[in-house]
Amino acid sequence: MGGTAALINAAAYIIGFGMVLTLLMPIMDSTPDQFLAFLSANQSLMVVWYSIIYLVAGVFMVPLVLALHERLKGKATAVIPTATAIGLIWAGLIIASGLLLVNNVGVVTELYGQDPLQAATVWLALSAVESGLGG
Repeated sequence: MGGTAALINAAAYIIGFGMVLTLLMPIMDSTPDQFLAFLSANQSLMVVWYSIIYLVAGVFMVPLVLALHERLKGKATAVIPTATAIGLIWAGLIIASGLLLVNNVGVVTELYGQDPLQAATVWLALSAVESGLGG
């Protein structure tokens, strides 16, 4: 179970980074307005990307952390439970960040159609929350 979870987690990040280096390259050094224009034109692509790198990776991090705990629990009494707790918390934060980002795509793109300046402000604020959670 842990090995499969590790492979899925790794594949999620490899696919995610591959998407950044190809399909999402236009947003790498973009201004907030350029980013929001791209986001509005490519909502589905961004939702897929966020889902892969945050939700898939986060969900499969849970069995990976638990499998590592089971494998190593007899090795170091204080370190392994602490590392397991941190790993589970981190997985939860990654999932929460992903859910926030997926939700924000719809919210911000709708607002962008009405008021691009306000959409940029909202996006920057929401991005700060997401980054603080674990982005």
